Order: sequence, then C-alpha cells, then structure tokens
Amino acid sequence: MTRKDSVRNRQRLVTSAREVFAEHGFGATLDDIARHAGLGTGTAYRHFPNKHAIAAEVLREATEQIVVDAEDALSIDDPWDGLVQFFERTAARQAADRGLYETLTGQGDYDEQARIWPRIVASVTELFTKAQRAGAIRADAAPQDVAAIFAMLGPAFAMSRTIDPELWRRYMALMLDALKPTNGPQLPVGPPPAEALDAILRSGKG
Repeated sequence: MTRKDSVRNRQRLVTSAREVFAEHGFGATLDDIARHAGLGTGTAYRHFPNKHAIAAEVLREATEQIVVDAEDALSIDDPWDGLVQFFERTAARQAADRGLYETLTGQGDYDEQARIWPRIVASVTELFTKAQRAGAIRADAAPQDVAAIFAMLGPAFAMSRTIDPELWRRYMALMLDALKPTNGPQLPVGPPPAEALDAILRSGKG
C-alpha cells in the first residue's frame, strides 16, 4: 500500500468515525467504524489502537469549536444575546452529535477531556461573568451553573433524537429564562464548587 493510500484510508476512517459516533455515540466500536468506511478491521487497527484514539481525533475539532463559540459570543455587545448565542450553538451541536455530548459528559477519553475542559471553562466563565456584571443574569447564579444546565439538557437531547429534532430548544429556553434577573427570593442553596465540574457533567449522561 502506498503512503497516499494509507493517508486516504486514515481520512476515510476519521470521516466514518465522525458519522458513526454522531449517530450511535461511544457504544460504537472500531469494527463498526471500519465497516462503515468500507475497510477491513485490520486496516482500522493499523491506524488507531482503539476507538478512544480515533474518537479523540474526531472530537478535538468539535470541542475546540466550543471555545470559538464562546469567544464569538464575547464579541457581541449585548451580554444576554451573547450568552444565548453560545448556548444555542453549543446545544445544537450536542443535540446533533451524540458522540460530542457523551465526551462532554465524561464518557470519552479522559486525557482528551482533561486537555479540552480548562479552555472551555475559562472561555465560558468569562462569558458568564460579563453577562452577570451587566446585570443580564441573576446575581446569585454562578459559572458552574452553565455546566449543570447542559447536563440537565441531556434528556432533552435524547428526546430530540426520537421525538422532534428541535425539542431541546423548548427546554433550553425554559432553563435560560430561569437565569434572568428576578425580584423573587434567592436560590435556596449555593452552587456546587468549581472542582465538582466532572461530577456535574457525569450526572447528565442521557
């Protein structure tokens, strides 16, 4: 096999993995990916030792896009509009890509999550803090509540895959509305500690 063929096969596997993980999540195997690509299992294992290795490559671009989305949202003058845009873009990707949702809720490769999450947290915290300082969201909300909201949207993403592709938007709107400033009582308990991020995300498997 020439180097050109090898490069072509690797790309076919990555493209196939993107499609398979998006539809089936991490329940898919490397054999499933090879079959979808029309390649032999041996070819797949020559390029990737296991499904987590290929998942890391597939999801790297998708998860880094979350940071880009947060940075784009920060450039919007109205802090609330920026926050809503970020939620909509990120939620839309998770609803459409089961593999992305699962890696963000702790079901993918741990090393890849450890590399990606600090960048996501830093960007989202800046976005959240900007909105809070402008009075666009309630004073007793905290940046880690963003992770909890996405975790709670897990069942909505699952329903969207079986009932209506847009159903998640209904529940995201309800949750975002709860972030708006209110004259009512403060939230009954404080937010979870920032170091509990992993536990927050894992609670949202759906």
